[in-house]
Amino acid sequence: MSACSYLAAVNQKLLFAKKLTQLVDSAQGSVNDRHVQAVIAQSIATQLYHAWNWHIKDVASNYKVKDPSVIKSVDDLVDVLKADGKEPGEATELKNLFDSPTSWVRELADAYSQLADLPEIRKAEMDVDRLPVLALETNVGGKKITDWNLSTAVNWSKQMVELVDRQREMMIEF
Repeated sequence: MSACSYLAAVNQKLLFAKKLTQLVDSAQGSVNDRHVQAVIAQSIATQLYHAWNWHIKDVASNYKVKDPSVIKSVDDLVDVLKADGKEPGEATELKNLFDSPTSWVRELADAYSQLADLPEIRKAEMDVDRLPVLALETNVGGKKITDWNLSTAVNWSKQMVELVDRQREMMIEF
């Protein structure tokens, strides 16, 4: 994949996340159903997680890594760059964000990974329409289960755009 393809892939995912955010904004607060909010928040998280992965490859490409497609994680990025004798600030920042248990990136990655986890059921409860629903555990295996809300997803989106824009400006100087 060419360098422009990675850049375009990041741009596409950020655009999709932005469109989902605009959809929420255009609803002007009428998205009150918690299930709809969760669906939109999960969709935004999915787009952002893929933007994150494409951005890692884009950084590798900008620093002339021979085959950026082999980069599957931020650790791979750092290792490949170190093997080439490079330690760019962008890679260090990405690694620090990913490794910090309190960063928005870690929160996003953990939330995204939970999308594929089978929820653990605590008990059946009744919802407002008197329909039985399953109550899910809020903490499984020591990890906090994501509360899928729009404000968190919108914050992740803003943070990701800021990160990508700032890092791209730094790489232009390189």
